[in-house]
Amino acid sequence: MNTLKTFRFWLEPDQDIPRFRRLQWELIEVPVAEVLLQGIHPWAGADKHPSLLEEFVKHMNSGAAKVASLEPMQYSHDITSSRDYCWSGACLFQATLKNIQQNLCFVDSLSYLELLEIAKDRLRTAWGNGLALTLAKSAYPGFQELRQFLKSKDKNMKLSSYDDLERYNLGTVLSLDDFAERDTLLISEGIPTKNFRSMSALSEIADEHGRLCLVPEIRDLSVAVITKSDQPHVCGTHVMWHVTRSGNVLMFRPDTGESIVKREAAAEFAKRWRTNQGHLVFQTTLDRLSEMTEKGEGAPSFPTLRYGAKSNAPTATLSLQPSKVPAFYIGKYPSRRCSGDQLREILRTHGVPMTGNKEAMVLKLAKLAADKYEQRRTELDRFFTRHRYVRIGQEPANAEYFAVLEDMGHLRNLLLTMYAMKHLRGGAVLEPAHENATYTVEELARALVTGKVGLSGGFLRVA
Repeated sequence: MNTLKTFRFWLEPDQDIPRFRRLQWELIEVPVAEVLLQGIHPWAGADKHPSLLEEFVKHMNSGAAKVASLEPMQYSHDITSSRDYCWSGACLFQATLKNIQQNLCFVDSLSYLELLEIAKDRLRTAWGNGLALTLAKSAYPGFQELRQFLKSKDKNMKLSSYDDLERYNLGTVLSLDDFAERDTLLISEGIPTKNFRSMSALSEIADEHGRLCLVPEIRDLSVAVITKSDQPHVCGTHVMWHVTRSGNVLMFRPDTGESIVKREAAAEFAKRWRTNQGHLVFQTTLDRLSEMTEKGEGAPSFPTLRYGAKSNAPTATLSLQPSKVPAFYIGKYPSRRCSGDQLREILRTHGVPMTGNKEAMVLKLAKLAADKYEQRRTELDRFFTRHRYVRIGQEPANAEYFAVLEDMGHLRNLLLTMYAMKHLRGGAVLEPAHENATYTVEELARALVTGKVGLSGGFLRVA
């Protein structure tokens, strides 16, 4: 069975202030039909859908998600996300969820005066010398004005320096009422998390079941099919189908290139699943697609899913899609910009000793990449020999990731970048038969991870 997954969100009471809620989440399975018909996000792991994070943050910062009564006082302000590459076991999107969980509270309704009263109640409960001293120093940052304020409360206090404060219990000298006019200070000390969203904000990012959902529907997907071979030791024939949906009807189009074997495999697959008489390009239904995935005969993916981009109308998609030039990108890779913990995680994953300082680990990363490159060179040659690619200066909006080395995790993009730079003719044509001799494999890996060289832009498949 080829199972799709998505995030399910819910809110739980904050441990300190139960009226406030914190975001919780989990990964759950979701039927492919509901992904398509209801726009449930198909989570495929880090970097599969780079536009997800930006769109998610956009919804969380919308006016509908914020608490209108608190926004003027900056207690319902925008959240941001770093665009730096994220490691440490979690991807950038999951790291952003963790940041929201720790630094954002959800409320049913909350006025400024209610927030202030909650802060005062918490401060009254915790009142003592330490808290009184903290409020006094914050309200009167200069010693002389602090001294003047304290002596106005107890003229017998003798204060010549901050050290003298240790002789007094300010919890008995002062009371919370002495700071009654300092709302901002009371909220700052009494409320641990000072950024709020409406509980209804979940409807901006999820359906009624809490599942991550940022668009009303999804119309395009790909289905990878491997037709098993009767011959021993032969994996089978891989065909990628590009699929568009109109209502409950799906149009399958195979990517076979000039391969006769792939065309034969595609024709056999079409015969088994079509609901019309299409030989290679055929129609079928959502129910048949669900059956296909449940039986493990097709693996759905969504490489063209781009949030925030204008979608083509169904008729235009059906008529124009065949004429589009397929575009691809590689993405970011680990380098010396990673933290020491991030580098150690990569080395640990591949069984490389993690000793030495950061520079030593960067060199170990380069050596690891060079070794893995040599191990997978034949696979890369085979993949890039099937089609002809040219490099362009900017990454196209419809770019997909290269469907190769998907088991390599964090090293995948680094190995692909190495391969592209070794085999780019004139900096433009990616040609497996051509090999640049400027760097050895290990020298190239070292130059990439230390930032001496790099590769930008995207690739178009032209043959």
